[in-house]
Parts: sequence; C-alpha cells; structure tokens
Amino acid sequence: MKLLVLFLTAAVPFSALGADFDIQPIPDLPLNNIPSAPSTETVPSAGVWRFSLGGGASYAPRYEGAEAYRLRFMPLLDASYSNGKLFISPLRGIGYNFSDAKDVQYGVRLMPGHSRKQSADPHLNGMGDIGFIPEAGLFYNQRFAPWYISSGITTGSHGTHAELGGGMGFSLSAADRLRLGVNLNWGDTSYNQTYFGVTAAQAAASGNVLTAYNASAGIKDYALTVNWVHNYDKEWFSNAGLSYKWLTGSAQQSPLTQRSAMGSLNYLMGYRF
Repeated sequence: MKLLVLFLTAAVPFSALGADFDIQPIPDLPLNNIPSAPSTETVPSAGVWRFSLGGGASYAPRYEGAEAYRLRFMPLLDASYSNGKLFISPLRGIGYNFSDAKDVQYGVRLMPGHSRKQSADPHLNGMGDIGFIPEAGLFYNQRFAPWYISSGITTGSHGTHAELGGGMGFSLSAADRLRLGVNLNWGDTSYNQTYFGVTAAQAAASGNVLTAYNASAGIKDYALTVNWVHNYDKEWFSNAGLSYKWLTGSAQQSPLTQRSAMGSLNYLMGYRF
C-alpha cells in the first residue's frame, strides 16, 4: 500500500506539467500497454498489486499539425491490481477492466486530456493555453490472434473524441514481439474547435497572422503504427513505437496546421515488480 501511495503522489506533478512531459501513450499500444513478463514467469494471482517504473523519450511535433519537432521526456509510472483489472497510470489513466476473459477488455477509465501551451511553438502566438483536464471514457479491446481491435470514446470539457484501431501482433523470438496497426480518430465540433479552431479574438491576438476558423465534427486523423516490445528478463523491458499520422477534414484545413502528415518516435525502458 505504501508503494501505491508513493505512486499516486509522484503521478500528480506529471499530470500538472502535461505540456512539459509527454503523457500521451506510445502510438497504438493496447490498454494493457505494460508488456507482460516472459512466458516462463509465473502469472501473479488475483488480488496482487504489480508496478512498473521507468521512462523514456518522445520525438514528435510540438503540437498536432506543427512544422517543428521536439524531444520530450515520457514518464512510466504504472500500477495494476488483480491481473490488471484495476490500473493507475499517467499513460493509461485510471480505470477498471470488467472482463475476465484473457483476450477481451472492456470498462471505464479517467484519462489525462491533451494540454497545449502557446509557448510550444511561435505559430501558436495569440491562441492562449489549453489547460490540463481529466476526460472520462469507455474502452473495448479484443484479440483474435494474431489480429486485434481496439476502441474507445472519451469526453470532457474540451469535447468528445473516439478512436478505432486494429492490426496484428506476432512474436519475433521468445523475448521480442512486434505489432503493426492502423488507427482512426474522430472528434466532435467542440473537440476539433478546441485544438484546431481559431476564434476572432485569437486571430486578432496573433496580429492577424492567423485567420478565424470554425472547425467541424469529423474524422481528425488516421495513422499507421509499429510497436516493438523486448523483454530483457522477467523484470526489465523496453517498448518502442513508431507512427505516421495524416490529419484530415477540419484539422487538415485549419490555419494552425503547418504540416498535415507527421511522424513520431517513442521509446520507454521499464522495470516491473
């Protein structure tokens, strides 16, 4: 229990500094994004807490649609209970998986929403900051080995957005696993306006560098993803993700969008106990 208290205490600053720390998931990771130990490891019994600690880096656009990239630290603080049914993490949020089936996950979770600071890029001058907010949502994931599907819908004060993904995963060796996938993200009018719209006041604050723009509901982006997990032993692991995303619809047409196609690279090293 003391470990859980320490974890929760440490997680608060990361959430509060969402613009300086990358708390977004590695592209196309499933809900259970902390890799399981090698198959020789005994599966923990129900009613046991498991923890994963570590960190890594994310090289990605300064904001969705930005021309420039930046390197950011990405923390890994993850706690799960009863074989992952309850989970707590800056990356995955706080949630509960109601399924008892190994290949099916469905439940509820509270996620960290996207924040954005005006200082992240000169092209955002006049836009102001988008603050950190919690978002409540539902998720459903299922595996039909080697295929999988993942889905979720999340809502908060910035609007509602949904995601749908799918792909295949396969073992390269006893210690290595590779996943290839595609993702599709949708946002309602409020959500797309928050991140890609420009009000008349914001346009004026930019010195009229930006023009007023009303974003509408629709598919925001789609992406191709690759994820590689390596288990060094039963405790240590690494997790690398590569994605290439294309903005579409209102997001693509926004005056904030300098580049509608962009890649990102993420790497995590972790220790589980």
